[in-house]
Amino acid sequence: MRGLISFLIRWAGLLCVPGGMLWALSPLGVHLSELNKTPDLFWKLFPSAPLILLVGLIGLQLRQSGRSSWLQKAGFFAATVGLVLVVLGDVGLYWLELDNVYIMTAPAWRSFRLGLILLALGSILFGVFAPKDGALPTWGLVPFVIGGLCGMVSFVHDFGTSGAVLWAIFGAGWAWLGFSLLVHGLLSFWRKKRAPARSSPPEPKPL
Repeated sequence: MRGLISFLIRWAGLLCVPGGMLWALSPLGVHLSELNKTPDLFWKLFPSAPLILLVGLIGLQLRQSGRSSWLQKAGFFAATVGLVLVVLGDVGLYWLELDNVYIMTAPAWRSFRLGLILLALGSILFGVFAPKDGALPTWGLVPFVIGGLCGMVSFVHDFGTSGAVLWAIFGAGWAWLGFSLLVHGLLSFWRKKRAPARSSPPEPKPL
């Protein structure tokens, strides 16, 4: 049982792939919902993406928590709080409709926007200050950081179609990070499997 839990924790970061893909496809989901004249339907389902990303992010951090710097831990904390606020803000907006009651303060919308900004900022810090010898390869972190920058731009101001593209790139950065973890893990396993064969001494030839 302990081995199963350890395995699940070690590979929970792979959930960034489906979570990032759902996030990247969300502008398409919004467009389809608007065509069907049910714009709120998609946003009621949207929390699944940040929730999946939250589990994946925790898995990524647990893989390298012992080697991470305080700046990366700060990025992890900011991104975690951001994801939680995004979920709470979305639920408050489209399930509880809090802003229809508290029109002046709009707590749900403010929480949603603050969560997005913290998520983008935390993602950038998490990627930039990830340990160089950690479980995440550089070729996976660079697109992730670029995606974080694109997300920051789209979250701060509404740029219409361009903002939707930047929003999708942000999600794609998360999916790419999870994919890089999978490839890196498979390559490491393959190298370890080949190492004993190379190090074994040759068999003595018969006289």
